[in-house]
Amino acid sequence: MNTPDALPPVPPAIIEHQEVPEGRVVQGHDMTFHAPVFGELVSSGGRVFLENTLGWGKVVNPAGHVHGKQRAFNATVQAPGGVVHLEKAESCLIIGREVTVREAVKCQIFAHTLHIGTAAGCMIAGRDLHIRHAKDYKHEPTLITLVVPEMPDLNEVLAPHHAEIAELTPRVQALSERIEAFKADALLAQYLSIRAKVRSGMLELSGDKAAGYAQMAERLEDTAKALEAAVAERRPLAKALAIATTQVQTLQQEQAARLADCRCKIDTVGGETIVRQLLEVHDDPDLSLIPLPMIPKILFRNDASLKFLYAVHAGKVDWTAA
Repeated sequence: MNTPDALPPVPPAIIEHQEVPEGRVVQGHDMTFHAPVFGELVSSGGRVFLENTLGWGKVVNPAGHVHGKQRAFNATVQAPGGVVHLEKAESCLIIGREVTVREAVKCQIFAHTLHIGTAAGCMIAGRDLHIRHAKDYKHEPTLITLVVPEMPDLNEVLAPHHAEIAELTPRVQALSERIEAFKADALLAQYLSIRAKVRSGMLELSGDKAAGYAQMAERLEDTAKALEAAVAERRPLAKALAIATTQVQTLQQEQAARLADCRCKIDTVGGETIVRQLLEVHDDPDLSLIPLPMIPKILFRNDASLKFLYAVHAGKVDWTAA
């Protein structure tokens, strides 16, 4: 009998040993295919294992895992928010949060994090890319677009904080120097110690000691009040200075954190490879969750909003956003 707290039943795993022909749609959760797939696989998360070829077909598995152990060609693999591992892909569209391909030829790849052994004539867009070897394919370059979150001009944002820091710093410093000068007076320090104990009731003075304390008070009380006034004046200024400094550091750290995974490393370039940067208003921590219609617009974009970083035929690339 079901109860209000009962968990929904887990769909049974699907294991297919026969070919999935073109036009057939297989739906499930955890699916394994031992024969070639030419149709469409739709998974509600979980894992999709392709032990054989994926050709002219499609795999859709949002937030799931797709693992192809053999060749994929003229196929689509969509795992937004998920993980894709393919051995060899030719003329495929591949989308995922983390994508790993041993060899990609003439593919369109959109991934937040991408690891490729060899990329030949591919169109790639992502945020954190590592490619061991990039080259062209039949005179078609490998085109890489780094999608970097558009950031506000930090200098403009920080300008009022810097102005406040510049105004407060000398004032706090001058008061601190004045306070330290007061504290350097050993006699004043002794008087303040005795006065504190007397006021708290920890020490009672009488006779000569009381008279001596009165003489000290007559001579040093004005200095003590000046010290207290300096301390009181510095307190709100030092607090405001600390807040402004912290705000600057926080904004700088936040921007650095948002740019920390914006990088492109290519160990070896062996043919025409173009790397460019696109500033995009997108705060989602997973780039692959960008709405699907936007992905081809980014992959094929070619306008003044793109900044070209590298156009190389040989060597290597090691770029990090700053």
